[in-house]
Amino acid sequence: MNIVIGNTSQQSNYYPEDYIKISSRNIDFDYLSRERFESAYLTFAEQRIYEENIDYIDPNFRYTLEVIEKLLDKTDKIVIFTSCELWSNISGVITNHTNPDFNISNQYTLSKLLLFNEIKRLRNYDSRYNKVVIIHPFYFNSVYRSKYFLFGKIFDSIVNGKKIEVGNLNFYRDMVHTKFLVKKSIELDKDSMIGSGKLFNVRDFAIDLYDSFGMSYAEYVKENPNLIPNDKLIRADVNWDYSYQNLLEDTIEDLKNKMNA
Repeated sequence: MNIVIGNTSQQSNYYPEDYIKISSRNIDFDYLSRERFESAYLTFAEQRIYEENIDYIDPNFRYTLEVIEKLLDKTDKIVIFTSCELWSNISGVITNHTNPDFNISNQYTLSKLLLFNEIKRLRNYDSRYNKVVIIHPFYFNSVYRSKYFLFGKIFDSIVNGKKIEVGNLNFYRDMVHTKFLVKKSIELDKDSMIGSGKLFNVRDFAIDLYDSFGMSYAEYVKENPNLIPNDKLIRADVNWDYSYQNLLEDTIEDLKNKMNA
């Protein structure tokens, strides 16, 4: 059996249908200890919305470690996710071996760094933690992305014909569709970056999405050109065959499925 913990995460929607998917809230730890799993994917996390009154450390660090501990003796592979934002203080190509001044400017990135460092520390004392695979995802989006986030707003605009206001979208990101992130997380068995390894212009991507549905970007999106994007131009040091066209086609297919649901 394979299990996904965090059934409301956008990733959970793209794991195979025969994977068991459960909520991360009120987990039955006896069940986790009793069953045998081929792999487990911990997709839950407190969302990165950076509000001061949100506790990120407990769910993203302490609780995640508790879940991992319950799975260790009954699971062959455990996948956890951090964030490429840990490296947002630098520019250029990065790998999981890049060791810069990590970004801990907010509680979300701090929680992910604590988890990253603790798993590496535990591996020195307990070989069971070698089965924990740390995935560092770059920017991934799908129609399940919350409307709090940029592409959640854009997808909602396209699906429902809403006009939206955004910041300056003339910046670049290493982006993949969520189903590609899920596909690679299933395939990989060692700590890895998951991105396209390429930089795509966010405004051009948004324009192409609207055009694909016969909608005028200028009609539906009002940009604030006075805002300066935080454009660090970081990208993953990977050579996977994932192009801009793949990203566009995956997203268009996702949007069509949402419209037809």
